[in-house]
Amino acid sequence: MKIKTKGILIFGLMLSIFLVAYIRSYWADEELRKESEMKIARIDSIFVPPKWSPTIYISYYIGKKKYTSSKSDVQYKSSKKDIKKFYEFKYLPNHPKIIRLNFSKQITDTTAILKAGFSREEIEGK
Repeated sequence: MKIKTKGILIFGLMLSIFLVAYIRSYWADEELRKESEMKIARIDSIFVPPKWSPTIYISYYIGKKKYTSSKSDVQYKSSKKDIKKFYEFKYLPNHPKIIRLNFSKQITDTTAILKAGFSREEIEGK
């Protein structure tokens, strides 16, 4: 009986964690659709573990503050050639760490990148 109870408790805990993560992701997607703002982010590095989705490390500026974040790359298959490139992203003004990169919109305009808060050294990749 104890083994069944332990199994049920572990299953219930795992299900609860999954549901909370799913609800939070759904909430973030809905909020991004309603009231997101667009900015520019730079891909700083990409970690590609064997048999897993790559993790993308990005940096971006909101106001004068620099943020860094990491995202799991499930939909777009990025590669090392994307490092130091700039892309458009959406973020929530109240939660600047909740972002969604748009890999279909690469930004190459230096003026727009400078206005987004990046320095010339960051643009040139030094």
